[in-house]
Amino acid sequence: MTPLVLAAYAAILVGMAGPRLARAGWVTRAPRLGIFAWQMWCTALLGCAVLAGASSMLHWDRTHDLVCRAWQICLDALLGAHGPVAQLAAGLGAGLLALITVRVTLAGWRLTSAERRQRRRMRRLLRLTGRPLPELGAMVVPAEQPAAYLLPGGGERDVVITSAAVDHLTGEELHAVAAHERAHATGRHYRLLRMVRLLDQAFPWASCFAAPVRQVHRLVELRADDVAVRTNPPIVLARALVALAEASARQSATWPGAADPGMLLAAHGGDATERLHRLLHRPRPLPATLTRAAAGLFLLLPAVPVMIAAVVERSPLFP
Repeated sequence: MTPLVLAAYAAILVGMAGPRLARAGWVTRAPRLGIFAWQMWCTALLGCAVLAGASSMLHWDRTHDLVCRAWQICLDALLGAHGPVAQLAAGLGAGLLALITVRVTLAGWRLTSAERRQRRRMRRLLRLTGRPLPELGAMVVPAEQPAAYLLPGGGERDVVITSAAVDHLTGEELHAVAAHERAHATGRHYRLLRMVRLLDQAFPWASCFAAPVRQVHRLVELRADDVAVRTNPPIVLARALVALAEASARQSATWPGAADPGMLLAAHGGDATERLHRLLHRPRPLPATLTRAAAGLFLLLPAVPVMIAAVVERSPLFP
């Protein structure tokens, strides 16, 4: 019974909660809260799958301590001690757990390896052709296309600006885009994106994980804008965004040393039109009390599968 209830909860997450969150207008007022909401959504969905597999194997015995006898119960179920139906369910549960473990592990290894290779390649290029720009706290690399980005997984000192951007943007605009990229570093946005990308790559046939990738990438750009305009006028960052977006639209991206431009957090990334409108018409932030209350509600999303597994198995309504 527990796997069925967990499947129903997962269906609600995918069919109702996910689309509503993707269409939510309040995320533009609180992008950091929106990122947290997507993280909890993904965690809850993964938790449903893991607990469904585990509950299919355990066949909880209310007369014994589950923690002490978990492995024995799993082995008995797999060997058919609870009957052929229970044995089939246990086998399916074990297969589901094995699939999740293998897919997530492989996707994590591939994603991390690709990011490290790209970071090493780009840092090698910086050592050979880059020159420091101390007033911006960034490195300048020769390139024909104006661009600014943060090295994959990099820190505040890993901001890269192309020579074309230095030539095309004013000093104020350069400071604004550098602040935007440093905000990605301080907010650990690569790490936030890594989680949703991991699930999307681990389960490419599950289209539900594509939306979190798009939405979190969009929201980290909005969040970086919010941090950047604390020290830079919004209009200046808007002018820089227009210049970089126009340059990117005119010619194909040529990221120096980058194997996969889609992995980079660039100053013109995300939805440029939305970002421009938001910079020119600054939204009113959500009240702090409402933000904390909403964060507490989103924190319950991954807790619900655990409560389902605990309550359903021990309830006399579900023998």
